[in-house]
Amino acid sequence: MADLTRLISINCGSSSIKFSILEFSGGKDAIHLKKHEIKQKLLNLKRILTCKIEEIGTEYGSFFVEGKNQRENASINFDNHETAINYILEKNNLFQNNENNRLSIDIVAHRYVHGGKDFKKPLIISDKHIKKLKMLNGLAPLHNPSNLKGLEIMRHVFPKSKHICIFDTAFHRTIPLHARLYPLPIYFYDKYDMQKFGFHGISYAFINNLLSLDRKNFKKLIICHIGNGASICAIKAGKSIDTSMGYTPLEGLMMGTRCGSIDPEIPFILKEKLKATDDVILDILNRKSGLLGISKRTYDFKELSERDDKYSKLALKMFSYRIIKFIGQYAASLDGIDALVFTGGIGENSGTLRKEVCKNLSYAGIKINNKKNTEAAEYFQKFNPYGKLNIRNSIKSIESGKIPVFAIHTDEELQMAFEAALTVADV
Repeated sequence: MADLTRLISINCGSSSIKFSILEFSGGKDAIHLKKHEIKQKLLNLKRILTCKIEEIGTEYGSFFVEGKNQRENASINFDNHETAINYILEKNNLFQNNENNRLSIDIVAHRYVHGGKDFKKPLIISDKHIKKLKMLNGLAPLHNPSNLKGLEIMRHVFPKSKHICIFDTAFHRTIPLHARLYPLPIYFYDKYDMQKFGFHGISYAFINNLLSLDRKNFKKLIICHIGNGASICAIKAGKSIDTSMGYTPLEGLMMGTRCGSIDPEIPFILKEKLKATDDVILDILNRKSGLLGISKRTYDFKELSERDDKYSKLALKMFSYRIIKFIGQYAASLDGIDALVFTGGIGENSGTLRKEVCKNLSYAGIKINNKKNTEAAEYFQKFNPYGKLNIRNSIKSIESGKIPVFAIHTDEELQMAFEAALTVADV
């Protein structure tokens, strides 16, 4: 590795791409660390470019990029992830055959949502892994196919770089067996590894590390990662002990287009009543339910918050109610709560949601300061992650009660780069 190590973090969501270029000085010695030094190195990674594409495959597509000498925000519609990724690479002179002003990329970190039973830690990808990764597509149909497409494109463009998959499910491998297993015949666990895997683990790992760097070492922590995909995690002494998503990302909270936990017999009844195929039912549960299904209009939280019709209001009430319920469950699982965190696109940016949730948690000593809560929302709506990590800028305290409550900007791309660099250093 050269004196200047340069990394790409790419996060392909179901309809979005987040893309960052990061770097740090020093070769292998800069990232080959002792255990107590590892978290501190998050502070040395510097983002030199950030890019985001949203609403892929729709007429509402958008493109944003910011670097040292560039800033662009435009409405651009992309047919698919391949078209979007190629646009990013061309825009930033990143194709291998473009020698003019092309950056040298040492490591590419890929978010991979479902690692299944075999992938429990970051993995340096070779050809032999691709077939196994393809077999996981059905476990996270909104994400894994997009993750794989991004991996295949980037491996083709950067054949000399190290490609590392960082799995969302890895953080939750510490969940104890009694919380991981479903009350099905144990045969299904023994034979098919039917268990709770959990997701958003990269985000939870980042928040956990960030609070530790800020010397906030809470023993009983609940983190709410609330975005179009949403989950909650109970963390005890730095380790996940339960989380709302399960064998697939469909379980748990109501989400943008996903139903979350429902009576398990409903899909069978719907299949019969609609004379529908399995694919149609899965499409309803994953893509046509949640905020979109109840509101009949949109899954966009901001848009729903601005509407005054009864279905939009009902969708938001159901959304917040389920968050409140899971927080209560996990407070019981932890035997108390030392701190509550809101993160993710909605969790960071919506003071309204945080206020709605916390007003029902006063029994646990949780109260928020309305002024701080509003200011945090306004701040994160304009947040710029360019440059090095700034702990103070990433964490906003919003409580007025005895239990700390935070709005925190999560940075999955930074966490991915961090884990990927450490993985390469250990080879």
